[in-house]
Order: sequence, then C-alpha cells, then structure tokens
Amino acid sequence: MSAAKAALRTRVLAARDGLAPEARAADANALLERLCLLPEWQEARCVMLYLGIRSEFDPAPLARAVLAEGRRLALPRILRGQGVLEVREVQDLDQDLREGVWGLREPDPARCPEVPVAELDLVLVPGVAFDRLGGRMGYGAGFYDRLLAAPDLAAVRVSALFDAQLVASVPREPHDKPVDLLVLPSRLIRVTPPASYARRV
Repeated sequence: MSAAKAALRTRVLAARDGLAPEARAADANALLERLCLLPEWQEARCVMLYLGIRSEFDPAPLARAVLAEGRRLALPRILRGQGVLEVREVQDLDQDLREGVWGLREPDPARCPEVPVAELDLVLVPGVAFDRLGGRMGYGAGFYDRLLAAPDLAAVRVSALFDAQLVASVPREPHDKPVDLLVLPSRLIRVTPPASYARRV
C-alpha cells in the first residue's frame, strides 16, 4: 500500500470517527431516505447489502425493508484465508447471522445458501474514501475489489457515504473498481458507467 493511500485512509477514518452523534444520526437518516428513492433501488429484486461496523453508515434498516417487501437479501461472508467474499442469501436477520471474521455479523452458511453474483441487481459497497469519479478506497484487504471484478457481476454498484468521506481524488491501482452511484446526505452523484457496464434492472 502506498504512503499516500495509507495517509488518506487514516485522515478520512479520523474525520468519520469524529462526526458528532447527532449529526451522524441525521445524516444516516438522510442516506436511508435517498437510497430508498433511487429508481435502481426500487427496481432491484436481489439486493446485496452489508452490516455496518464502527462509525460507517449502517444499512441494517434497509436490510429489514428488503425482507419486509419480499425481495431477496444477500449479505457477504468473508473467507479470510481465500481473500474473497462469499455472497449468501439471508431471510431472517435475527436467526440467520452469526459472528464471523473480526466480529462482523455474517450469514450462517448452514442456513444461508450461496447467491451467484449474476443474480444480484444492486450491490451497496462500503468504503473509507470516495471521489466524484466513483473512485473508492476500502479498508485495505481488497475483498470488494475482487467481488466487483467478477466477470458475471452486472449489478448497479452504489455507495452511501458521509460528506467527510468524499475527497478530491482517490489513488487508483489497476485492481481498484469504481462504483456507479454515490449517495451523500445532501446529494447524489451519478458516475458515467463504462461502455462494458450493462444494467440488469
């Protein structure tokens, strides 16, 4: 990892961690509302989310909404030894999750079947820092970069972030994959998709 990338990650994480609780709660509610208004969100039948950790935006209310609406919910399971994310379908957030890598809540493989990435319509992608061109910097392990590079993934790639996470430029490496939409508390940034991008929804 480059020194510039490490310094940016440290700076943005400190800014995100430093958000006042009242401001964080208000911004999180604004993010939930904006996400629910997206046509891509409303049309998606199979949605991959994550469950937030530490100071990041937590999409858990969206996960419950997906299930309540009768849509398919997928969540990631980290296979640390293989360096990849497994995508599994969850039908009950109270019964289907267990503690996984780094204390994260993950799908129980005994209860949750795998979902081929080709069946995903929308993926909500976490991250540390983002730029207006869809550049994304994660936590450094590369799990989501490998998922987003899957050749049969045609889902809309969306990230929800606090204003402090939007930066002028994110250093990019060949394996870094951009997202298609950035949702902030106050605005939406649509990134022009590459020519090879084909929407499923």
